[in-house]
Amino acid sequence: MRFPPNNLGSKVVIQKIRSKRHYSEKKSTLRANLIKKRKLFHSQSEEASNNIAGNLIKFFTSKNYSIINKNIAIYWPIGSEVNTKPSIAALFEFKSKICLASTENNIIKYRLWKPDDKIEVNKLGIIINSKEVKKPDVIICPLLGFDKKLNRLGRGGGYYDKSLYKYKNTIKIGFAYSIQKLNMVPIEKHDISMDAIITEKAIYN
Repeated sequence: MRFPPNNLGSKVVIQKIRSKRHYSEKKSTLRANLIKKRKLFHSQSEEASNNIAGNLIKFFTSKNYSIINKNIAIYWPIGSEVNTKPSIAALFEFKSKICLASTENNIIKYRLWKPDDKIEVNKLGIIINSKEVKKPDVIICPLLGFDKKLNRLGRGGGYYDKSLYKYKNTIKIGFAYSIQKLNMVPIEKHDISMDAIITEKAIYN
């Protein structure tokens, strides 16, 4: 009987480590390039954000999905992320309940928000002190890049990865500018794809 060499296991481990490092380096390069592109586009993005808000409502309408009294989890825009304020205004018009993503102790929690509620901005996002919503009906998140298979490239902190994994059965929507579309997003086992990605030009689902 022939036995595998003693060091076979270590070779497999090394190969996996190298593969992970390759994906990590590739993602880091993509992120750096996409941040530059997004910042440049964002400076002219007022109309784009309004169009994204319109496309969000179109998406729900096309799916015959009523958002009245639904808990819609959405992020408060930071830096060059798509401005969600027009979308939040549109969702309020359609009687949705807005739940903002609050980053607390490296975990995203979704908390009910009304226009008069105080928002504290920090490096990771925002913190608000209102009622937590344990089961959002829809999650809308930012991204740096996406592809036609609805794979999402985030900032790399893992905050949304954990949240999207926790709420795998919730409708997941990514907001992006059209210039953030990639031929292919390098994905790993823990990555969660979106149900839809909405840009100022198109709805991908």
